[in-house]
Amino acid sequence: MRISVVIPSYDAAAFVGEAVRSVLAQTRPADEVIVVDDGSTDDTAARLDEFGPPVRVIRQANAGVSAARNRGVREATGGLIAFLDADDVWHPRKLELQMPTLLANPGLGLLGTRTFVWPGAVPAFSEPPVMACPVALTDLVVRNAFTASSVVARAEVLRRAGEFDVRQQGTEDHDLWLRVAQLAAVANLPTPLTGYRVATAGSLSKDAERMEAGMRLILGKLAAGVFAGKPWLRARAWGYFHYSSGYMYSQAGDWSAAAGHLARSLARHPLAYGRAEVRVPLGRLRLLVACGLKALTPRRGP
Repeated sequence: MRISVVIPSYDAAAFVGEAVRSVLAQTRPADEVIVVDDGSTDDTAARLDEFGPPVRVIRQANAGVSAARNRGVREATGGLIAFLDADDVWHPRKLELQMPTLLANPGLGLLGTRTFVWPGAVPAFSEPPVMACPVALTDLVVRNAFTASSVVARAEVLRRAGEFDVRQQGTEDHDLWLRVAQLAAVANLPTPLTGYRVATAGSLSKDAERMEAGMRLILGKLAAGVFAGKPWLRARAWGYFHYSSGYMYSQAGDWSAAAGHLARSLARHPLAYGRAEVRVPLGRLRLLVACGLKALTPRRGP
């Protein structure tokens, strides 16, 4: 089965070459590599021109990562579509190790992998575990289980699910994976095959606001469908939304917003979450107390 790789890129000249080279170095080569240059103003074009015919570059006016991914999917000809962000990389064996699971399970619509920190050491393994771990829709509703750069999806299922929502920034992938999971099974390989670069730029407070807005939009879409007749699932998802928002606002130093979200999280879903969702025992309560105390502490002058 042919594999098309879609790489959206905006002002990522410092990274995109590394991403493309990690695709070209795959032990199971991709059949098509599409880079969508989303109106870059740096020297992304020159960096991509170095690759020549193995890489197809599509240039468009800046419209955001969702629009760039959507353009790539529309142009892709493969039966499988793999996504890679311009600042991430793949382990050389990523496609090789994902393909057997996809070929052996025709009902599997989407397969991701675990990640490793990039830049950093590429994991070395001789015979890694290749048994896929299914992700239940009820778990995916609560928490995104997939890193976009790790995903390989069946083109037919992806197109039935619809495009990335261009209204969202930062949550658009979770939204699409949820729509895929309502049509087909989804799973992860428990093997670190995707190098994920931790973002260092941007405003944390703005990021928190964007993520909060995106998650509200996702939960709103689920109201009449997945949540119908499942008040327990609605409460669990909204409780986790408030926890995630509280955590993000705490990272941005907005203690009042963080405390408010964390209090609502406990009110909406007082039962404990699993370790995969909240890693620290009583983590929500501890964070609420810490943020509440900081919110009440008078600010010192300059």
